[in-house]
Amino acid sequence: MTKLTDLKAVSTGDAAAVLAAVAEHFTTTHPTAPLERHSLLIAFGAEAYKLTDRSITGGADKLAKAALELAPARIADVTRGEYALLLRRAAVEAGHDWPDGDNDRAIPRITGIPGPRTEPTPIAVPRPRPEQVQGGAA
Repeated sequence: MTKLTDLKAVSTGDAAAVLAAVAEHFTTTHPTAPLERHSLLIAFGAEAYKLTDRSITGGADKLAKAALELAPARIADVTRGEYALLLRRAAVEAGHDWPDGDNDRAIPRITGIPGPRTEPTPIAVPRPRPEQVQGGAA
C-alpha cells in the first residue's frame, strides 16, 4: 500500500507535457505581454495540477519542478509568445510527441485533460403500423 510520503518518479514525458501545456497557455493568453517571473511559476504549477487530475496528492509539485528544470531560462524583456516558442522546442527535445501524420489528431491528447463533449446520437423509433393503433382503419 502506498503512503502519501512515498516518492513518485516523474517521467520526462510528463514534464514535457507540462512544457507543451504552458506553451499553449502563453500562446493563447496575452502572447504579446511581457513574461513575468511570477506568471511563469504560476503557469507551471497550474498546468501540472491539471495534468495530475487536479488532485492534492497527485504529485503536481514534483511534476512542476521537473518541468521547470527542463524549461529554458527566462530571458529579460521576452514576451509570453516568444517564450512559448522556446518551451515548445524544449518539449520536443524532452520527447514530447507532436502529431505529424495525415491521420493524426490536430490537437494532441494530453492524459488527464478531457476531450470535447460528444452529443448522444438520436435513436430512430419506428412508428406503429396502422393495424396496431387503437381505432385504426379496418
